[in-house]
Amino acid sequence: MRKTPPQRLIASIAAACTLLSLAPALAIAVEPEDVATPTVSSQQVTPIAESAETLSKTTDVVAQIGGVQYKTLDDAVEQAEEGSTIVLLQDCELTKGFNKTLTFTGGYKITINKQLTSNGESWMCFGLYNTSRVLTFDDVEVEWNSEVGTAPWLMLSLSGTMNVTNGAKVVFTVDSGSTGSRNAIYMNAGSSINVTNGSTFEIHGYDTAGKEGQGLQLDKTGASEINVSGKSTFLIDGTNRGYVNSPTITVDDSTFTVQNCTANASNGGKFTATNGSKITYQNNAGHGLSAGSVTLTGGSTLTADNNGYYGVYTSGGFTVDGTSTLTVTHNSDSGDFAGLKLASGVTNGHVAAGATVTITDNYCSGLSNNGKVVFEEGVKLTITGNLNDKGTTSYGGGIYNSGASANLTLPSDTVIYNNHAKTAGDDIFNNSTSTIFFPKVGADWKLDGKGIDGKTDDCTDTIDGWYDDSENARWEAHPESYDGTHVEKIDMGEGATKTVTGLAALKAAHGLGTVTVTPADITIYMGGDEGYEGVSNNAGAIRGSNSLPEPGFYFELPDDIDQAFVDAGITSAVNQAADLSEYMRIYTHGYTVDGEPTTLSWKLERYGENNSEAYGKFVYRIVPDPTEEQEPVPVRLQFTDAEGNTSTSDTFNPAAVGALNQHYTMQLYTELVNANQVVFEVDVNGDAEGGKYYNGMELAEGKLNIRYVTGDQEEIVTDVVNDISTTTDRTKAYAEVPESAMFTINDSSIEVTDSAAPSLLFDDVVTGTNTDGGQDYDEQLKHRALDVATGVDPDTAEYQAKYLDLVDANNGNVWLKSSEPVTVYWPYPAGTDESTEFTLAHFAGLNREMANGAILGEIANATPELIETENTPYGVKFTTNGFSPFVLMWDKPAGSGADTKPSGPGADTKPSGPGADTKPSGPGADTKPSGPGADTKPAQPAIPQTGASIVIPALAAIILVAAGVLGVIALRRRHNG
Repeated sequence: MRKTPPQRLIASIAAACTLLSLAPALAIAVEPEDVATPTVSSQQVTPIAESAETLSKTTDVVAQIGGVQYKTLDDAVEQAEEGSTIVLLQDCELTKGFNKTLTFTGGYKITINKQLTSNGESWMCFGLYNTSRVLTFDDVEVEWNSEVGTAPWLMLSLSGTMNVTNGAKVVFTVDSGSTGSRNAIYMNAGSSINVTNGSTFEIHGYDTAGKEGQGLQLDKTGASEINVSGKSTFLIDGTNRGYVNSPTITVDDSTFTVQNCTANASNGGKFTATNGSKITYQNNAGHGLSAGSVTLTGGSTLTADNNGYYGVYTSGGFTVDGTSTLTVTHNSDSGDFAGLKLASGVTNGHVAAGATVTITDNYCSGLSNNGKVVFEEGVKLTITGNLNDKGTTSYGGGIYNSGASANLTLPSDTVIYNNHAKTAGDDIFNNSTSTIFFPKVGADWKLDGKGIDGKTDDCTDTIDGWYDDSENARWEAHPESYDGTHVEKIDMGEGATKTVTGLAALKAAHGLGTVTVTPADITIYMGGDEGYEGVSNNAGAIRGSNSLPEPGFYFELPDDIDQAFVDAGITSAVNQAADLSEYMRIYTHGYTVDGEPTTLSWKLERYGENNSEAYGKFVYRIVPDPTEEQEPVPVRLQFTDAEGNTSTSDTFNPAAVGALNQHYTMQLYTELVNANQVVFEVDVNGDAEGGKYYNGMELAEGKLNIRYVTGDQEEIVTDVVNDISTTTDRTKAYAEVPESAMFTINDSSIEVTDSAAPSLLFDDVVTGTNTDGGQDYDEQLKHRALDVATGVDPDTAEYQAKYLDLVDANNGNVWLKSSEPVTVYWPYPAGTDESTEFTLAHFAGLNREMANGAILGEIANATPELIETENTPYGVKFTTNGFSPFVLMWDKPAGSGADTKPSGPGADTKPSGPGADTKPSGPGADTKPSGPGADTKPAQPAIPQTGASIVIPALAAIILVAAGVLGVIALRRRHNG
């Protein structure tokens, strides 16, 4: 097909004029005898060819040499002298071979369907006996097909040079089936093929599998060359072997592809790609690029994909500059080879910073190295997804580094993980005489869940380090039993990379997970009828306690287990809590008693009868789960104060700690059973393979807050009842709730169990009388209550101040809350009965979380709430939703004498009345009743008081008032007398 570029129009007109001047000579086609025929250069031919275009339309000539035209290309070739240029005047055929320097130009197509022969051979021999001969295809198209039925050994024997230039396209077709052809071009020593200036050279093979049918074959190793430049294209497609016997190949700013070969795509030679060239070896049954040296520079790319053997193999040089890219993927499916093979002859392999090298998803080792190679810091190197299951033993899925001279350096940010090997070293195998420099693992690496032969022997957990993956000791974190775990972590030191010389089989993986065990914070009151049996002293010995509570625990799992719960459909999000009592058990491994291996086991029970969720997490008891021959061993728990002292009791002195509460930390005690000997097994998938996660533990601290009480347990704590009529002791206070009421621990939603004993704490308010370091807080509460109690005469008011709350007496007096309002029956104070009129004030929010120095201020700033009461046979009845101090007040009965502090449960008070010897309450005062002749003496305070001072004018006013009262009493007595 003629190609006529528009820019030749002007040249064509000029050429036509020249032809007209030569018309006589052309008409007879005979040259003058005395004029030699000039050899026309390619530059001179163009205008002649253009001028001949018009003429060829009216004649049957197909080619022209100088001023001579020919009706067949065979005639033109036969008549052409050495070095001639043949100008094609139209598409034509060539049926005869030749052996002389010729240039074909003119923009038309040459079709060759016959087996060309020359020099007495069954194929065309070009350059035979004269290797300086040059065959040039300049801006023409050549379709060179093997002839059906001839079964030639080759099509062209090239001893000289073939040039394909200036946009020319030369295509050879080798059909090893219908024609029996075995080679397209046989390159003899010194021969070369040059494809330049936007040209195309192609060799296509058909039906070549299992047969000879090479694209290019050299007769002497390394003695021929192929050069492709100037945005040209070189393609070998579908031949048996692409090229054979080590040509020197140079590709510059061009495309070079060998694909779909039914054997090896290449066989040795030096390969160089420069100036942005694109090199591809793909879908070949054998090797991809196999060379003595490989050099990529100037932003070139080399892709080796889906080749049956090596993707890229070099036995000598290996150089990739910082602008180039090497991609090796999906190779070695057909044998024990590698994606990239660097042989021992690579003594100075070098990949410069900035280069990109990707070696992924090959079916044998991704990188097999026997030489000395440095991937500089700054190379973007990725080696993932390679699977080595070839051979009887298969080592190093990602990297196989072996041999006495093997020395491999990787950059610190190399991405190498999720490779697999059948025998050992999923990611890296370094043999006994080799050295490798490899990096630490990346922060975002995760395992892919794949294994050898489709087995799911890995997981999808986060990678946290390098682990031993030796033969017969493969990394394993999820076996069916803990005995099958092997998670030996490699110490990487402080540097960015680690150097290993000698045998090492490594996998980027993870160790056993870590479960963080945190005792749940809890608030209790001193006392209790029952407590936790596992309370330990500072030596770890179990002492038990009736006043410290049974702990609840939170468990924080590794993120990968949370994700596994989501993947299994157990939870819908990683931040959603799963009920671990169904999936986790705890046991020891490697623990011995008297030298004998002993396994202690525990299980989880939700802390609470129905709902054990608190603050978005479940809380659990750790309960012994022994075998039939074992004794149950509770987990040991220590309570430690701020000074580091352990305690087995909740008793403390407020004066010593400076507050009405004491704080401890709670933590599991593990000195007797080493923390490394405790296994937390989480089985997400039940009997399904790969669903077990084995974890060590990390201990965290919880907080225990103990609130002070003044009285003894049996005096101040009574059962909560559902029917007050079932009680008999009228000196006790009781709380009544409906049967529907549920009790929860502290501020959580954790319900108590059936073994709980919800109780009413009915304690005296702290005073200097009942507590070392206390003050007259009851008096302060009374005065503050009188500020709002309008129905009580301050001058005659009597009172009783109590501190109330709900507790679980069977769990160390843990503070409880009720889901329903609580009705309280307050026993009648001494000197009162069902006929007495009472006023009740509630100081909401004043609990025993205050420091001693803050109590008076908190009372002064409180706003007490008046509570409606009802007198019943069971005591003063009122209903409340909250607890803290209450002050019960009533007017002093008529005829009473002293201002008397009434008695009550736990109170040390004598009844009031005329002449009673009673100690009235007041700021630290030990005072006898006032009256005629009373001998009153203020008592010394037990501790410095922080209440208001009594100034002298106030004392004078009190004396005057007292004198007046005495005078009135004397007058009344006289009057009565």
